[in-house]
Amino acid sequence: MAQIYVVHGYTASPDENWFPWIQEYADQQKASLKVLRLDPSPTPTLEVWKRQMDEQVDEIDENTIFIAHSLGCIATLHFLTKKLKTQKIKQVVLVAGFNGRLGRLDEVNPFIDACKIDFDLLKRQIAHRVVIYSAGDDRVLPKFSLEQARSLDAKAIEAQHQGHFIDSQGCTELVEVWQAILPHIIVE
Repeated sequence: MAQIYVVHGYTASPDENWFPWIQEYADQQKASLKVLRLDPSPTPTLEVWKRQMDEQVDEIDENTIFIAHSLGCIATLHFLTKKLKTQKIKQVVLVAGFNGRLGRLDEVNPFIDACKIDFDLLKRQIAHRVVIYSAGDDRVLPKFSLEQARSLDAKAIEAQHQGHFIDSQGCTELVEVWQAILPHIIVE
């Protein structure tokens, strides 16, 4: 069975948004899923997040799946660019992701600018790539997520939820993520 890692976004934690739901659902399905706990600072640094990811990601192999949200998407792609030089993984699912500055939240620009992503490497080393976006996302506009999907040759899925996939906007479950990983959580 695949090991699934979930990387939350800016100022978030494993205890909010749709992360408790996916943890509970995975537990019910007997899937091995771990929501990482990263620095929730309003001025996060990539160096700290990368160190925390290194400490919490136990193993990466051909069955590993990463799920990430918002700022966690670009952090995950940076992390995987470093880790996948010779290792392949099963899947990445990016929710409300983006490749660069958003024109808002200037406090995260140094974090974003520090991310180095090799899209060609990631396309070779990640078997299945999915981007989930919302037409009603006012924080990461759909055009940014769709640009990320194009950069990765990823399947783009428009979610039913209209917003940024956070609990303050009513998102406490995200079935599209589970539907995207379901075909890949059993070792083939």
